Amino acid sequence: MTRRAALWVAVVSITVTLAPAVAARAQAARKGTPERYRPSDAERAELQQRLDALGKALSALPRGRTRELDAWADVAVYHKAGTWALRLGEFYNAKDVAATVKVVERGLERARQVANGKAPWADARGSAIRGYLSKVDGSVQPYAVIVPEGLEPSAGQRARLDVVLHGRGDTLNEVHFIQAHDGKPALKTEGTEPAITLHVYGRGNNAYRWAGEADVFEAIEAVKRLYKVDDERIVLQGFSMGGAGAWHLGLHHPSLWASVEAGAGFSETRQYAKLKEVAEVEEKTLHIYDAVDYALNAFDVPIAGYGGDQDPQKQASVNIENALKGLGFEMKTEGLVTRGAGIDFLRVVGAGVGHKVDPASRKLLDAFHNEHAAKGVDQDKKHLRFVTYTLKYNRAEWLTVERLGEHYRRALVDAEIQGKKVVVREADNIVVLSVDRRAGETIRIGEQEFPLESAVKGLLPNVYFRHEVGEWRQLDYDQSRSIEENAKREKHHNLQGPIDDAFTRAFLCVRGTGTPWNPRVHGWAEARLQRFGEEWRQWMRGELPVKADTEVTDEDIETRSLILFGDPGSNRVLARILKDLPLGWTRSEVQLGGTFRAENHVPVLIAPNPLNAHHYVVLNSGHTFGAKEFAGTNALLYPRLGDYAVFSASLTETPQISGFFNEKWQVPKARVAK
Repeated sequence: MTRRAALWVAVVSITVTLAPAVAARAQAARKGTPERYRPSDAERAELQQRLDALGKALSALPRGRTRELDAWADVAVYHKAGTWALRLGEFYNAKDVAATVKVVERGLERARQVANGKAPWADARGSAIRGYLSKVDGSVQPYAVIVPEGLEPSAGQRARLDVVLHGRGDTLNEVHFIQAHDGKPALKTEGTEPAITLHVYGRGNNAYRWAGEADVFEAIEAVKRLYKVDDERIVLQGFSMGGAGAWHLGLHHPSLWASVEAGAGFSETRQYAKLKEVAEVEEKTLHIYDAVDYALNAFDVPIAGYGGDQDPQKQASVNIENALKGLGFEMKTEGLVTRGAGIDFLRVVGAGVGHKVDPASRKLLDAFHNEHAAKGVDQDKKHLRFVTYTLKYNRAEWLTVERLGEHYRRALVDAEIQGKKVVVREADNIVVLSVDRRAGETIRIGEQEFPLESAVKGLLPNVYFRHEVGEWRQLDYDQSRSIEENAKREKHHNLQGPIDDAFTRAFLCVRGTGTPWNPRVHGWAEARLQRFGEEWRQWMRGELPVKADTEVTDEDIETRSLILFGDPGSNRVLARILKDLPLGWTRSEVQLGGTFRAENHVPVLIAPNPLNAHHYVVLNSGHTFGAKEFAGTNALLYPRLGDYAVFSASLTETPQISGFFNEKWQVPKARVAK
């Protein structure tokens, strides 16, 4: 496996009626919600009849091998689109009913073709809808792929891949996404290298955060199963909400893209969302997604920001430019184009236009991508300057930040390959750093020097260094494996919190079925689970995976994070691991950052699962934001809690206490209430 492929692997680690209460909350929250069209009984019956036929045809298709599963998903996305539209009432005019019927009919046609061993859309040129099964929740998710004329990636030609992130649409759903892309003609590629284009659905409107971010990488992996994609020539583009997504994904994952284009959108939260007050915990969690905090990573990836001069959202790229100026980079402006000195940053302003890309700017942006995609990602980039606030985003080419001194405080590493030596000039707020052993023969960190190329016997590709008592020390093979296996149960990549992070990878909700210690607490937990399921269905476009506590298997524990609802009396999985969690919970008391009466207080937390430290366990929580935030601007989809909180069972929205565990998953002593 190449270093590039390994990097991708590291990153990529139906039908229940929507409850009226959630629908009401969502509609009340969204200003200017489009009015819904109510299909007649006859229209509903006709659509349901076709859905039943498609469902029956789907159940007869093979789902064994990966190729069969992909073909099944290519059909299932049409069934999911019609089912979701009907059950969630997502019809905004009479034409939407006809469009949904047409989508289901298209699915029936595909089902007949697959049953006969054919999939003509797989080899066609132009745009085609495809599907995959998400590892996050097992849902089927659509994406669109465009293959231009003259490109033969299945015949051995490795192709450039352009990943396109769509903007927000208040009426966007699977039907409208399919309508927009299915069966469109091949793109013209005059003056531009032919490339496969991937249009990501991203689970709807979420600015490609949380499971929406996972969708981007899962869709890329799905395309790579079907076509020969050049990992070194993947271009990321987005506009409006997609621009916000491109700022986020481009700067958080700087080593994955040949070039990035972020059009309009937003790059910070406070000003864009007009936040007047931000709680202490929320202030820290804003550092997870605020792209402006990661502006320095533009040093590691070619990135272009765009905005029309009449568009208020041009501020997104202005924010990044100003942040780069504050970091000492000089900017040179030539008309409506600004370039960074010593950094591959380009800001383009469309003349006389609002929220769109004008032809002249499009030409400049295409030339930017063509230049960088032709060269591909520089795997051997000599100088890296990388910043992060969380181990969720911890890699830049041959450097990986393995452990932080403190999450949500700025961590910076500045390193350069000088001949056969790696020189680390700065490593702030970093406790463990690993370096690809192929980067050089020796390494200097500050004033200390160590061997690198043959430093540690064994097969580990990286060499590890830990900072302790003011000095760095090189770890031997066993100590390095201890870091990789997280033997000390420290916060590390993809196991660092906060609570919302549990829903970016495979998870399973576990409902307690036993006798609760406190019925009020159990009822509160059940209500949270129900609300989470309703909101996940509406806003993350999937069915919440749920099992009873009596049904959890060893395979579940091995492969998924467990989201436990109830108390130690009602949930047997919770009772099994209680002694190994960072809280005290008896029939009379809850101890978590303070002491609370158990009869009417509920602990909420995220921690490594004591049964499998490679996955999370979460108590009594789904996403810490909800329908109001989903329905508003996507900038509001940041955590409202940290790693833990305690709620009153009679006051559901405001925690009594909330905070973050330290790097060893313990409540900091300074945070414990007296």
